[in-house]
Amino acid sequence: MGELQELLRAKAEIEAKIEEVKASEVERLKLQFVDLATQLRELNSLPASLVDLFTDKAGTFNAYRTLRVKKPA
Repeated sequence: MGELQELLRAKAEIEAKIEEVKASEVERLKLQFVDLATQLRELNSLPASLVDLFTDKAGTFNAYRTLRVKKPA
């Protein structure tokens, strides 16, 4: 059973690392998407459906808030 327990522990560590890397990659892609959406909006080339999605009730365009990401410092 020692080898099995060691392999299960290693599997759990690998799965945890995969989730950590995945979360980091998703966050990076969200920031990239926000940047692209903002640039397209500045050029008036963002599709209206996305403009509506990123605009709050007060009429403020804020893709960062919609996607729940923090602006880079």
